[in-house]
Amino acid sequence: MAWLTAERRLIDWGEWTPPRDRESVSQGATVTFGVFADRWLTERDLTPKTRATYRDIYRSRLEPTLADLRLNEITPAVVRTWYAGLGTEYPTRTAHAYQLLRTIMGTAKTDGLIRENPCTIPKAGRTPKRRELDLLTVDELAAVVDGMPERYRAAVLVAAWGGLRFGELTELRRKDVTGGGEVIRVRRAVTLVDGTYVVGRPKSDGGSRDVHLPPHVVPALQQHMDDYTAGGAEALVFTTARGGRVSQAAFTKPFKAALESIGRREVRVHDLRHFGAVAAAQAGATTKELMDRLGHATPTMSMRYQHVAKDRPAALAARMSQMIEENK
Repeated sequence: MAWLTAERRLIDWGEWTPPRDRESVSQGATVTFGVFADRWLTERDLTPKTRATYRDIYRSRLEPTLADLRLNEITPAVVRTWYAGLGTEYPTRTAHAYQLLRTIMGTAKTDGLIRENPCTIPKAGRTPKRRELDLLTVDELAAVVDGMPERYRAAVLVAAWGGLRFGELTELRRKDVTGGGEVIRVRRAVTLVDGTYVVGRPKSDGGSRDVHLPPHVVPALQQHMDDYTAGGAEALVFTTARGGRVSQAAFTKPFKAALESIGRREVRVHDLRHFGAVAAAQAGATTKELMDRLGHATPTMSMRYQHVAKDRPAALAARMSQMIEENK
């Protein structure tokens, strides 16, 4: 009778759960967020780069305030106080921290350790508006290529016209270049994690793909491989003068110098990929074709490139008139 009375009281209070679930929920009163988050970061199926990024966000934004709290102590009020304490100076980083906390606590709820996810702040995980794509023109790209050291010129062309990510570009090996340079087989990417290069699968689920290069790029790649790529299937296509792997820093320095010579220093290495994406969209690629070419898992970004491509001719025309005004 006492047991039935207690169960009825829980029902009246809206706190009743099946008895089989109560043991796991009670663990939320003993397991700390730090212990659970560490296990989550270890067991989650993530790329090495993503795992390192999440750990960095956890250590800098979540751990100092939340690690010692038990899971059931992290209430909506605690989350609001923690979120307010992050400030507004780094909105993107703050949004990513909130997203990570919400995801970890969502897993705790799925595991039955807490009854509800306490991350309920509207729009807190929304990142700021994306920066506008800063695209080179075809002539500007040609000028940048001419301004690069010879051993990096083909890399700029392949990154731009092939739409490769930098980690995909610098992990290309002789065996990945097929059809006499016409087709690039993207199967791996390299990332720098805690000072160590880690080779793994491409960034997205659709990242493994075959990229057909425009015919005008093929001779440059062929000549590069004849001049600079070592023999053997495993030889890296693009290397430093000493034959080592090309780092982002080693590539960016001459790239920025080449941009400086044409007054476009604000362009980033990753914008070469954007150039290739918009060029493909202008050439008539469908959303699905762009997804396949760029290795996108979802159509969102590919559709953005199509939108930019649609407006690109008008923007170029406007810039041409601007040049006339500036020279008056």
